[in-house]
Amino acid sequence: MLIRFLPSVFICGKDLRIAAAILLVVSLVCTQVPLLNYLGYEASFMFAILISILSGILAIRRVREAYYATSADHAANVQATKRAFWGSLQRALALLLIPLLVLVANALFVKNCSFMEGLAFFLLLPAVSTCFASAFAFFCAVHYPKAKTIYFLFFAGTLAYSMALGYFTPAIFSYNFFYGYFPGLTYDEALAPTWTLLLFRGVTLGLAALFVWLGYLLVTRGTPSSTTTAKGVLLLRSLWSPGRRLPAVLIALALLLLYGFRFHLGFESSGGYVRDNLGAQFHTEHFVIVYARGSYSAEEIRRLGAEHEFRLWQIMRAFSLLHQPTITSFIYPSDDQKARLIGTGNTNIAKPWLNEVHTTKQTLEFTLKHELVHVVAGRFGLPIIKVNPSAGLVEGLAMAVEWEWGNRTLHQYAAAMRRFNAEPDIKHLLTFTGFASSPSSVSYVLAGSFCRYLIDRYGMRFMTQLYRTGDYSRFYGRTLEALIAEWHSYLDRVPVPDTERSIVDILFRRPAIFGKVCARVIGQRNIDAASAYYMRDYSRAEQLYSKSYEEGQGYEALSGMLASALRGGHYTVLTSVLDTVIRTDPRPDQYLPHFLHIGDALWATGRSAEAAQLYAHVREVNFSEAYTEGAAVRLLAMRRSNDTARLLPFFLSAAPDSMKAMMLDSLLMQNPDDTLARYLKGRALLRLGRNSESLGELVNLMMMASDSTLEAIRLKSAGLADYRLGKYQQAKEKFWLSLNAVQTEAARDEVDDWVDRCDYMEREAVRAPN
Repeated sequence: MLIRFLPSVFICGKDLRIAAAILLVVSLVCTQVPLLNYLGYEASFMFAILISILSGILAIRRVREAYYATSADHAANVQATKRAFWGSLQRALALLLIPLLVLVANALFVKNCSFMEGLAFFLLLPAVSTCFASAFAFFCAVHYPKAKTIYFLFFAGTLAYSMALGYFTPAIFSYNFFYGYFPGLTYDEALAPTWTLLLFRGVTLGLAALFVWLGYLLVTRGTPSSTTTAKGVLLLRSLWSPGRRLPAVLIALALLLLYGFRFHLGFESSGGYVRDNLGAQFHTEHFVIVYARGSYSAEEIRRLGAEHEFRLWQIMRAFSLLHQPTITSFIYPSDDQKARLIGTGNTNIAKPWLNEVHTTKQTLEFTLKHELVHVVAGRFGLPIIKVNPSAGLVEGLAMAVEWEWGNRTLHQYAAAMRRFNAEPDIKHLLTFTGFASSPSSVSYVLAGSFCRYLIDRYGMRFMTQLYRTGDYSRFYGRTLEALIAEWHSYLDRVPVPDTERSIVDILFRRPAIFGKVCARVIGQRNIDAASAYYMRDYSRAEQLYSKSYEEGQGYEALSGMLASALRGGHYTVLTSVLDTVIRTDPRPDQYLPHFLHIGDALWATGRSAEAAQLYAHVREVNFSEAYTEGAAVRLLAMRRSNDTARLLPFFLSAAPDSMKAMMLDSLLMQNPDDTLARYLKGRALLRLGRNSESLGELVNLMMMASDSTLEAIRLKSAGLADYRLGKYQQAKEKFWLSLNAVQTEAARDEVDDWVDRCDYMEREAVRAPN
């Protein structure tokens, strides 16, 4: 069959040769474009749209030539029309062999981690689209005089409908008869064929069969010379005839049911459907908070409402605004439910034109302010979409107002990138497409630093005017290039120690999704591995992560593989990575976040001196407070004069905090003066929300002599416990005192934010949850 198809592409007319040439040229271009250069979702999506256009045109031409041929023999005309349709469908499917073969051949040069998954996408998207487009084109060709106009109006109408769904509903995904499926613009990497997609494409094929049947009825029972209205009446009468009435009614009923249950089937989503699924709402002065029923107590949701109001108050103060329309905040209980309802799991989003933010319960504390900036800034954006076309300006403004990112300021990070040659062209980052071309950490930090510089140097008013127009010269009186030069001059005056080279290697040298190998396949596999890890199936998690790392050499896969191997007791895996991967790499510090796990494996196998070296390096670089704390407590445990391994089982354990607190209780029974065990217990109790008990452990400790960072964390932890208990003055005091231990600019910014929060909550008389 395939051997017969290929020659037909080249011998059956100029239009087929043109279509074949278009597909060949586009296919060859795709081989040079990341994400499009192998058989996967992105290539399938693009060719689904292209083949829908080409096959529609080809089918209409062929069918109309046969249908309107001057012949007195009606039966011959009918047979010729049928042959024309089936021939056009076969040739359109044959045309798909061109991109398929090119992409398969390109696998010799570009890695394709899952050929079968890529083939599944190709069959579900462009192959099914070809069938639907050809069938609908056949119906248009025999029903309408201006068949191409009707075809492309319907084509454009379905695209407009999909865009309307993205605009008017919380969802960012869409299903479409012509392109199949679009996941939305998101940082989620995982994307694999799903049962929902399979079902939708089955519906698409069923609708294609319906159009073929309707076209057959028109061809066999009507005449080409009849008007469109007459053909429509004929079609209705034919469907209502005794032999076809029941099938027609059943088909109509099936279509109505499919449309009526489109939300439940996962084809669409809406604000009402999301609200019904989450099930609970809470209203404040400026917010409607939609959350999963049972995920918060009454007091907790009141506190959460106050947190929303506080963040909004900060943002309105930054913009010098006095009024803000009501914002709807959707809080999902998990990434999985968020992905099912709106199409994105790992990425939190805002829709300024709807005054909506979408986050998860686990990420709310860290992302709420950022997403709210997008909504508030919407009044300065372009009409209708409420944003600037430049993703760099949109995200840069949010980062500039949010300001907190890591344990350094954005300017310090940007200056370090500049000094150690990790800074891409900021002008490119501020273009419509350039922002996504660099790793997200690089794009967000640089755009945030640049926008904060403009705000501090020229004021927020100019920034909000720029946000609407993107015209730098009009509002700043100088070109974008001149403003970038000013910013660079400012960054060059920011002190950057040599040790910051490690920070740059760790945070800013990872590839963007366009530079990753098999990003979609490996992303999905890593999700499966993370699920296995969460279920404590460490062997399977290690196996999946190992396969991902073998194929893509990705950071996330390596991290998961090491964590799984450590929990599974496979210590040689970690020590082997240290010897064969990290020590042989020209930039070994990019692996610094793995040093804690590798150090634990070394410690567990008796190589404590080597473990201490790794911990000390993590502590010295201080790239993250959490990692610095982890390294510091391990070093303290190893410096004990006696029984240095007492805490090793604690560090190796994957038990929940409740179990770890019990482990520490056992140690404290043996030695009540064990300061480190008491510190670790206080931190575990805080994570469990047992705030009073946590205070009891932390408040009388003194960690300054042991480690200044641990002392700062102890005071901030005690301050957080006081804050949760509604003791705002005591909380402020502890946050202020933490600056005696760590006096960096980022630490001062963090404490200022907490002081603002405590003052706001006290002023608004927000009670602590019981």
